[in-house]
Amino acid sequence: MNPPRPAAATTNTAPSLRSRLLQPATALGLVWLLLWLAGIVHRALGEPDEGRYAEVSREMFASGHWITPRLDGFNFFDKPPLHYWASAVAYTVFGVHPWSARLWCVLCGLLSIAAIGWAGARVFGRDAGGYAAAVLASSMLFVFAGHLNTLDMGVTAFFAVAMACFVVAQFDPSAAHLRTRLNLLMWAALALAVLSKGLIGVVFPGMILAIFMLWQRSWSTLGKVSLLPGVVLLLVLSAPWFVLVSRLHADFFDYFFIREHFTRFLSSVDNRAKPPGFFLPVVLLGIFPWTLMLPWSRAGWRAIYAGLPAQRFLWVWVGVVFVFFSLSHSQLPFYILPLFPALALLLGQALAALPTALLARRLRGVAGIAAVAAAVLLGMIVFRHAQAVDTGVPVLLGGAAAALLLIALAAFIGTRLLRREQRRGAVHLLALAALTGWVTVLLASQPYVEPRSAAPAARIIKPLLGPQTEVFTVHAYMGGLAFYLERLVTVVDEPRDDLSPGFASRPDGYIADVAGFERRWRASHDAVALVKPADLARFRQDALPFTEVARLASGVVIRREPVAAP
Repeated sequence: MNPPRPAAATTNTAPSLRSRLLQPATALGLVWLLLWLAGIVHRALGEPDEGRYAEVSREMFASGHWITPRLDGFNFFDKPPLHYWASAVAYTVFGVHPWSARLWCVLCGLLSIAAIGWAGARVFGRDAGGYAAAVLASSMLFVFAGHLNTLDMGVTAFFAVAMACFVVAQFDPSAAHLRTRLNLLMWAALALAVLSKGLIGVVFPGMILAIFMLWQRSWSTLGKVSLLPGVVLLLVLSAPWFVLVSRLHADFFDYFFIREHFTRFLSSVDNRAKPPGFFLPVVLLGIFPWTLMLPWSRAGWRAIYAGLPAQRFLWVWVGVVFVFFSLSHSQLPFYILPLFPALALLLGQALAALPTALLARRLRGVAGIAAVAAAVLLGMIVFRHAQAVDTGVPVLLGGAAAALLLIALAAFIGTRLLRREQRRGAVHLLALAALTGWVTVLLASQPYVEPRSAAPAARIIKPLLGPQTEVFTVHAYMGGLAFYLERLVTVVDEPRDDLSPGFASRPDGYIADVAGFERRWRASHDAVALVKPADLARFRQDALPFTEVARLASGVVIRREPVAAP
């Protein structure tokens, strides 16, 4: 009798963690993530926006008052609180640092990329979705916005989520059973967009949906978006803060809803009006290196538009955002950012559909433009070196030249990959090179940005501070100074629009003229001030007691020595 055969050894067929990490798609995603996160470190907060918003969040974190945003102790009603809440949470978890101040924008950028990639894959196919995510994550303006502490990336992210949910719910037949849940997620995202930047969170989607339905000559879409429960959800999530802050501060409603929305749109109250057509070059440059993938020819247009309802909706989104901000009297480059997720979806589909020969020609064009631009920047470096200008400028230009050369090389290699029918490799190589290049530019900007930030002044002032030391800024206000010092600053003769509406909320924190500052300075126990060099002559003429401590690009640090106790 034969002995029984031993039982076969069980084999674990599940892939190991190491093997999963070595999968090309996973490895590429990890590289993207590391590069994206690398852009927030080793950089001082720029002025005015980064320092301002970092300080509003720090004061919320330090005070524990989460309803009223404050800047240097002054009520600050320019924008809703979601960005400040998120950054204050980041400070709670990671501490108060410039990189943690930028963390919310970085995460919102990642959320946008994920939402667009998912929606593109569901509606246009896996390759188109991957290309759309790659386009968005490597477009110059989007990368910069995702690594700077401003409010535009937050609202863009929630627009991207809302748009992705709408596109999948309405145009992906396989998602019909998920439509209600996707609709409610869309309405929740719009509520967060309102809490990020105000009424545009509902104005844009409303205008876009209306124009889209007119183009389709059908109002049936209105019955497919869970309108009543969606509006209720939006109000439940977004309205309580507006109601509460309006009850606490009688001046909030007029300032936030009237001035910040209607007055700024209809007039140049903030001196932000730009020449007609300002946003056209912003978009064309901001989408680089994908600018040549736009429909410049009939074949390119056929690749990006086939009359599908989803394509029409995305073009309406692009058009409404572009026209709205072009008509506004308040224009800054990052304002146009909500256009980019929709444009990335369209370009992702184009990259999947363009004939190989045409795509190769476009990549050769990208390589040529990037190489020529890099040569121009290198020539500017040589010229500026001969002129002995600010040393930070050549470093910044050098970083930009390196980025463009990397893009040119990747585009050239991409044309070779296309000969082997490796379209995915060509597109993702160019995207990865562009992201690497733009992060390089951000890091190379440090020698230029830091001297103009509050960081150098704070490093000089901080060792001089005692428990009773008062800190002043005279014609040299920077929002980031209080952030770096972790204490409030007394503002002197500063008619800034972002500060002046809140002066009454902290009367002792604002001095209207230099004469008042001099009286306060003389009466102080000890004090430090950041002043403009032009003010020193008056101070000496008035025999103001001070010692000059340091001269910086941002101003001159002076000190009143502590008064000895009798």
